Amino acid sequence: MNYLRPVSQITLAAFLLVVSGTPSRAGNARSQRPNVVFLYADDLGYGDLACYDSPVAQTPRLDRLARDGTRFMQFYVSNCVCSPTRASAITGHFPSRHRIFSHIAFFEMNRERNMPDWLDVTAPSLPRGLQRAGYRTAMIGKWHLGGGSGRKWRSDRVVINHPDAPAVSRYGFDHVRATFGNSPTWKDAKPWPEPHEIYPYADDGWTTWSSRAIADETIGFLRNHARGESGRTPFYVNVWFKDVHVPLKPTDEMRKQFSKLDEKPQIHYAMVRYMDKQIGRILDTLDELGLRDNTLVVFSSDNGAGRNRGGSNGPLREWKHYLYEGGIRVPLIVRWPGHVPAERVDDRSVLNIVDLIPTLCRICGAEMPDGYKPDGEDIAEAFQGREFKRQKPQFWHYPMASGGTPTLAIRDGRWKLLTDPNGKRMELYNLSSDIGESNNLAAKRPDVVETLKRNLFAWYREMDLESVQPSGSN
Repeated sequence: MNYLRPVSQITLAAFLLVVSGTPSRAGNARSQRPNVVFLYADDLGYGDLACYDSPVAQTPRLDRLARDGTRFMQFYVSNCVCSPTRASAITGHFPSRHRIFSHIAFFEMNRERNMPDWLDVTAPSLPRGLQRAGYRTAMIGKWHLGGGSGRKWRSDRVVINHPDAPAVSRYGFDHVRATFGNSPTWKDAKPWPEPHEIYPYADDGWTTWSSRAIADETIGFLRNHARGESGRTPFYVNVWFKDVHVPLKPTDEMRKQFSKLDEKPQIHYAMVRYMDKQIGRILDTLDELGLRDNTLVVFSSDNGAGRNRGGSNGPLREWKHYLYEGGIRVPLIVRWPGHVPAERVDDRSVLNIVDLIPTLCRICGAEMPDGYKPDGEDIAEAFQGREFKRQKPQFWHYPMASGGTPTLAIRDGRWKLLTDPNGKRMELYNLSSDIGESNNLAAKRPDVVETLKRNLFAWYREMDLESVQPSGSN
């Protein structure tokens, strides 16, 4: 499908017919469009869920979600830290198109990195497109695309917000309560009407109860939507958790289930379990309100688990802040009863977060701006359980990569190449047989290296990234 042109009602009706196997008339296609709930964890690793083979995680609600839907084993985010992947979830672009190479931080640090202080409010926006298509949209939880959650951190000298930061609602949201954004927020894990002076990680209540607070707000949104006039229209809601990003302060009761683990894993998995419980409350509310069957639920994480923080990336190499698999390959669970096959594990489809935008535009009958060119692909066939073969390569750029490791990467088919702008380092891995990236085949397959290198550096030049130089790790 060509996403430079509008998605017609007939096209939408045809899609609904394909995925459901039941007749659908173009005239009532709008009423059959699904609600969408996007559950997004923070720093949750590939090996941090029981359904992704964690030997210690206790995640019964996410495990059940996986049984009720499809679990994808080759899903990637567009960077190894949070702000860039969140930008991709809004725009459908690799984040370098919008000069977001790392997490949006203090103003001085952003300037050093040649980065903006917030995502351009005029950038393409999936929520804005869904609004125009008649959806009611919500952003609840960690935004981290500019504006900060407070105006100071530790001292007046460190500025993390600005009164000119765009309101989060301007990106296309009807309802907003968020952290790291110019919006109503929380204080001590209780609703607060405006951005406040406390950096959220310095808020003790937030480090313990954030998942509950985010779930409470989401449940309130769902209930208000169901009983109001808007209940006749579909909704899209980002439920973006702070957990399990450090600092974490579980209660003794939360930790008790993991008392045999060392300190950091004990804390980490206590909070994973608590977030899982809060996700369960949201899913129960969908059931209670009769919304389960026509709600597409997506669960994922913004990047891999961090080094020495207690989490796990399973068999993958390295951690957050690295372009190896451990930093960029994360869980993806999708449920939509009658449309997405249940009890299915897809270990063949290679997917990326930038794919969600063209896919949701098709499913929801939404349009992006005229001239918009997605970096992703329509992955509806993969959601349906059909064979999907990726046509576009994936690109990564992280100039602050940890420990002097590669700052550029490309995956095309089974091959992944990691390198640097000077092209001196070359690491080539066959991911179909080497998920742990332990066998560098660059010397043995110079033909593959040359092809991938040529495509990667053509993209690098197209993005005009030559002026972006590493300025240390974040």
